[in-house]
Amino acid sequence: MVQLHPVRVRTWDPEKVGEWLNKPVANHTETKVEDEDITYPQLLGEFIGLPLDEDDYFASIYETMESAGGRLIRLSGKMNKHIEQDRLKALQDLFEMNRKENGLSASRIVAFLDGKGLLPRLKDAGLNRRLRVVMIDVLKSFQEQSGGSTVQSSFRRVATDLVKWTFNHIEPELIKLNLEKGLPGFLWYGDATESEKWFLKLASAFGFHVIVYDPTGEKWFGKMAGEENLHSHSFQVNAESPPPFPEEKPKRVGTVAYRATQEVDRLLHHDDSGLYKPFQFKSYVTHSIRLKTTIDEAFMLAKERAMVRPSFSVERGVVHIPVVFAKVMGIEKDRKRFWDNIHKLTEREDTKLVRSFPFIEERKGNQQFHYRAALDKNGRLDPEKMKKSNWWRYSKLPDGVQTAIGEAIARHVEKPILLPQNGESFEDLQLYAFSQSMTLPDPVIQLIQLFDYPQFVPTLLFYNEEKDGELSRADANAIALIHSFGLDNIIINPQGHQDIERWVDTESFDVHWLDERSFNEPFQEPSAVRKFLGRFL
Repeated sequence: MVQLHPVRVRTWDPEKVGEWLNKPVANHTETKVEDEDITYPQLLGEFIGLPLDEDDYFASIYETMESAGGRLIRLSGKMNKHIEQDRLKALQDLFEMNRKENGLSASRIVAFLDGKGLLPRLKDAGLNRRLRVVMIDVLKSFQEQSGGSTVQSSFRRVATDLVKWTFNHIEPELIKLNLEKGLPGFLWYGDATESEKWFLKLASAFGFHVIVYDPTGEKWFGKMAGEENLHSHSFQVNAESPPPFPEEKPKRVGTVAYRATQEVDRLLHHDDSGLYKPFQFKSYVTHSIRLKTTIDEAFMLAKERAMVRPSFSVERGVVHIPVVFAKVMGIEKDRKRFWDNIHKLTEREDTKLVRSFPFIEERKGNQQFHYRAALDKNGRLDPEKMKKSNWWRYSKLPDGVQTAIGEAIARHVEKPILLPQNGESFEDLQLYAFSQSMTLPDPVIQLIQLFDYPQFVPTLLFYNEEKDGELSRADANAIALIHSFGLDNIIINPQGHQDIERWVDTESFDVHWLDERSFNEPFQEPSAVRKFLGRFL
């Protein structure tokens, strides 16, 4: 009685997946065999995005399948939907009984599937039992994610498809299973339906290797299989829609110089290299990490490139950007030192100085219809839905920048750092954050467009003299969204008054108290000499 114990493979080489799958299972260092218990490494891999050369991309997929020696089976576009009529009738009877019982548990449904001959009956009792246990776990997971009921039409549809594909795709591989070689792998390219995603979850939970090519960068397989179990490799760009998979292996027609350039890019300009081309991550999304700093560190780090700041990283299509978010109360006794720090920032082209408040107009009107239309099935804002809407204000921007802004808005609305006002409910707070995030000022949009994520981080510097208005809640929302995207924010109030604290949770930013309070401290422009020298420094 065979007992399979798949464990996550420790490391992988994205270019040698086929060769790895073709190795006998005993040749892997993680493999342990004790009687009929087999512990072996399982590869769950995800290729995110597309390289610049599509022909080379598809040719490499074909070469991976070829080098696997038949042990990497392409399923996408080839799912066999056939089901015997007697099995279909038995399934219909089972779901009718399920309806009359107001929903059986996943365990009882699998027991009935087994009793009615709706699951394969394998010669090995261990594999037989494992298939049923995994089916129960997968149906339980789907039941929990779909509202806790087994009588919904979606549950019936997915369960029916899982039965069909278990007979059509899993049983044939288990019948001819060679334990010296181990289980084969399934390859999936592009998008997948709900049923197909759950089938891949079933296959991976059983112990099959699964390799997914995800050209649009949606990373859906990680959400199904668990990102902690997944190895991933990211290419330069995310496609708006998956290019059709060629039925024949494309010919590589690149010149020698072109192929050499591609190879240099692969070796030198990968996510972890630290040697990045200009705007290499233009198709990635951003995620800010707030740095807790002293006042001196805040001004010092604001002048540093993102990639040399603590905790900068690039992984799975996301650039994690360490940022400064600081409120300065008062003014330094040493005025020269104080203004030198400020002028070193304002001299830069990627710093926007804001001195008049409010700096953004509050958006009126009820946006609830737009908000609900942009939610995904889990109740979270979907950047792709926002981008396709006629009310989306950022449609002129490059696609990757739009996605990054949409993802920042989704995070900002999901867990707002804004404070609720006057008994405002959490849902009302989310709706307010969504509504006000649709109209970032043009100078801020320009900073975002200029931002090459690993390089210098643009700074929003707010100097609030309280002379011509107050920092409004809409201003605070814009600052919070800018922070979520990954830009630096420094707010200075020379009088030591609260402004952003009225609207934003103070746990979200650092507060620095300086030596003095000044009630008449207009912004000091740099001297003509400093401006002249600044052009050459």
